[in-house]
Amino acid sequence: MEDELKSLHDALEHRRSVDLFAGCGGLSLGLHQAGWEGTFAIEKDPMAFETLFSNLVADGAPYNAFPKWPSWLPTAAMAVEDLLAVGHRTELAGMRGEVALVAGGPPCQGFSVGGRRNGADARNTLVHALLDVVEILRPPLVLIENVEGIARRFVSKPGASATSTADNVVCALEDMGYDAEISVVDASRFGVPQTRRRVLIFGVHSSLVRPDVPHSLSDALEEVRVDHLMSSGLPFERPVTAAEAIGDLDGERRAICPDSPKFFSGTYVAANSSYAKLMRRGIPSSSIPDSHRLSVHGDAIKEMCRLALATQPPGRLSKAFMLSCRTKKEKKFEVDPDAPASTITTHPDEFIHFREARNVTVREMARFQSFPDDFHFKGRYTINGPRRRYDVARCSQVGNAVPPLLAAAIGRALSTISDRLLTH
Repeated sequence: MEDELKSLHDALEHRRSVDLFAGCGGLSLGLHQAGWEGTFAIEKDPMAFETLFSNLVADGAPYNAFPKWPSWLPTAAMAVEDLLAVGHRTELAGMRGEVALVAGGPPCQGFSVGGRRNGADARNTLVHALLDVVEILRPPLVLIENVEGIARRFVSKPGASATSTADNVVCALEDMGYDAEISVVDASRFGVPQTRRRVLIFGVHSSLVRPDVPHSLSDALEEVRVDHLMSSGLPFERPVTAAEAIGDLDGERRAICPDSPKFFSGTYVAANSSYAKLMRRGIPSSSIPDSHRLSVHGDAIKEMCRLALATQPPGRLSKAFMLSCRTKKEKKFEVDPDAPASTITTHPDEFIHFREARNVTVREMARFQSFPDDFHFKGRYTINGPRRRYDVARCSQVGNAVPPLLAAAIGRALSTISDRLLTH
């Protein structure tokens, strides 16, 4: 027992994390910004991993989030199941006492109430691969981020169950010796200019739990919220608005898109809001924003966007308006400049810019997700048809990510909890 407790304390002091189902690296970036050191990250899609690697791992990356990547683990796209199957269990077990946090956001498509919500979707079971890694590493802390649907049981669709996946995960963590909780967080309260609600499943190793030591993640997030926002120069009494988030990205000048010469790119104007300045990190207005490629719209889409801006209130467009435009889209939002954006999905064509009759760009989506502008996305911009299920284009990388500003707040809260556990 004493050896186990010492190992857990050693891990907490190191503040090192493992990111599973890492996507393009939103969670890793935020944890890094909060002072956590990444050990390694696992992502199976080559395009998403290329984005993560170039921004967080590679020599010369703008964010050195993984300074001690293990020599036995390739810096390449890999599934979590492959990590467990290719003989790395011994190496993983040898890292006990070094990793303080195992975190990740398993694929959410089967849980999402914005999608088909299929309880039989095979991707729903991938959370158990994360739990397998937890079982091997035995870290002091565990964090799982997902859509609200993970906390709702499946009723009428395939895979109906009496309990939610989140409840099942909590039971599994408790069986492994963790004290676990489920909480819901609104990213807009932590500087993200978007009404994005997410479920956090948080576990603390039971050997560290004391009745007089607070270890609730939701409570710790509330404790750090104001300092988190003020340290970034962001308002704490209200959310950041869409105009503050992307208002400096709609300059009238057009430029050839650097990575897509057949397309035009939007350009910068002066950054006036504290949020835009935070995202720009000193990038001058003469630069061309990364992934700010403008879509080439057909006449019907241009007319629908124009009509929406001229006649419709901001927010989700009515079904009657959508039918009158003869669009195949089931939903579309006119971005409200004076409020946070609606939850960003993987579909940029669901959002109409508030000043221009066009869909938003990948960079504008990234701004709504709180990715800084020097975080560059790799891979194709969009993918349509059946390949969307397997390939993760830039728009999907952004839409699926944990917002870095939310992740940074979580990192601060985890440090607060870690400090308390170490001093008692």
